[in-house]
Parts: sequence; C-alpha cells; structure tokens
Amino acid sequence: MPKLLALFLFAILFALSSQVHAASESAEEAALAWLEAIDQGKYEQAWEAASPLLKTPLSPSMLQRVVALARGEVGSVESRRRIRMSQYTSMPGAPRNDYKEFAFQTRFSDNQRVVEVVTPHLEEGIWRVSGYYVQ
Repeated sequence: MPKLLALFLFAILFALSSQVHAASESAEEAALAWLEAIDQGKYEQAWEAASPLLKTPLSPSMLQRVVALARGEVGSVESRRRIRMSQYTSMPGAPRNDYKEFAFQTRFSDNQRVVEVVTPHLEEGIWRVSGYYVQ
C-alpha cells in the first residue's frame, strides 16, 4: 500500500509540474511576442495585446515614449536570452493574480547590453503583459 500511495503522489506532482511548465512557456511566449512588437516599432499592436493594467495609464504613443526613454539610443535588438523567471501572486498596485516576471539579457546593435524585465499575468485565460522596465 505505501508503494501505491507514493506512486500516486508522484503522478500528481508530475502532472502539476507539467502544468506549471506549460504556463511558464505560454507566459514567456506572450512576453517575447510583446517585445517583438516593440522591437519592430509596432507600439499600437503591443498596446492592444497588453493588459488593461498597462493600457489604462498609457496610450500607444505614450508607450512608445516610455520604451524610448527606457532603452535610450541603443539601436536594434541583436540577441535576447532569458536569464530569470519568477512567479508571484500579487504585484504592487495590481490585483491578486498569477504573475510571471521574465528578465532577458538583451544586446543591441550599438553593443550595449541591458536587462529587460517583462511581467505578463494571466487574464481570462490569456497571458498579457502588464509591466516592462529596463534595468
């Protein structure tokens, strides 16, 4: 009986870890798609795909200005790799929810390297970006 219980618990833990991994992948895909729109200067598209938490205080043109100020004159993106992923159930000034925070090491054409932090959260079954900043 103890072996059966251990096997059952292992199966549950494996299923849960698979779901967590799938959610993290979906959240990262949403973050990267949003960054891709920003990289290509498609601020309207990025704004439309964003969470109301980001859209409410910013218009598409304000989003463009904020990103330009955060990035500075760095040129085009040459490479980007994830260096960290964190999970939260709450963020300052935001409702409780499932939040993922991804940090990407990004290299631009002027050889400048920065860390971009993107925070998508699960909103009605869809991951939407609700935060962005450059470290």
